[in-house]
Amino acid sequence: MAIIEQMKKIAFIINPKSGTGRKTKYPDLIHKYFSEALFEVDIHFTEYANDGFLRAKEYVAEGYDAVVAIGGDGTVNEIARAVMNSNTALGIVPCGSGNGLALHLKLPLQASAALRRISKMRVNNIDAGLLNNQPFFCTAGIGYDAYIANRFAEAGKRGPVVYMGEVIFQYFDYKSQTYKLTFDNNPPIERTAFLVTFANASQWGNNASIAPKASVTDGFMDVVVMSEFPIYVAPKISLRLFTKQLDKTRYVEVFKCKKLLVERPKEDYVHYDGEPGMMGEHLEVEIVPKVLKVLV
Repeated sequence: MAIIEQMKKIAFIINPKSGTGRKTKYPDLIHKYFSEALFEVDIHFTEYANDGFLRAKEYVAEGYDAVVAIGGDGTVNEIARAVMNSNTALGIVPCGSGNGLALHLKLPLQASAALRRISKMRVNNIDAGLLNNQPFFCTAGIGYDAYIANRFAEAGKRGPVVYMGEVIFQYFDYKSQTYKLTFDNNPPIERTAFLVTFANASQWGNNASIAPKASVTDGFMDVVVMSEFPIYVAPKISLRLFTKQLDKTRYVEVFKCKKLLVERPKEDYVHYDGEPGMMGEHLEVEIVPKVLKVLV
């Protein structure tokens, strides 16, 4: 871990639509913790899809020392993609529905505390994942969690209540799929799975630890393969998910690798850091070590 000395240029990208609550308070809070005597500050509110990514790329080109994402996991992914493989560090003020990477890194969830922490400018280098070259920094996946991510996006409303409603009601309609999985250079295996999560960090968000032993600094991903389970087991699985013991249930296998090839029956849903998407039958997942500087 290093400390950036004589920090001069820091940008804040605010997603006004992320999570719940108004974002108009942030400019005053930012100026409270980042004095003009020490920092050159720029604040940008996003206006359309991918605006944050494009603006963050401009900040990198302009030599900014850090770009802070104020938003949820999607906003964090957008800004992190822009600053990875550069000398510009990512800061996070979490205000989304899940806040997975922030929780894994044990960053403050309260805005004032998060800004105060960022102002200390402590930097750590973390790994990133690639799903068919699409970067993710917390988790990506296929199967039920990808299906839910897409349903959640289609719902048009945000928040944990809406998300949990989708998780519960869609369970009865979802059918598990058979996947061929090749870990690194090992022989392929087949699994019929309810979901497969590719974990750089330990959790989906909201302290739901899908891969309790995952680390963002070890150069490996934890691949969590969950088989279909009877509905009466769901409360026990949920308890294990929120007590960092999911790897102890017989419905879960965890594999550690640097690269994974996945073959599935057809084009289908994926998610990366909770963002929905569609990809084809063949998926390539890999971990790229220490490519993102993060303010911790």
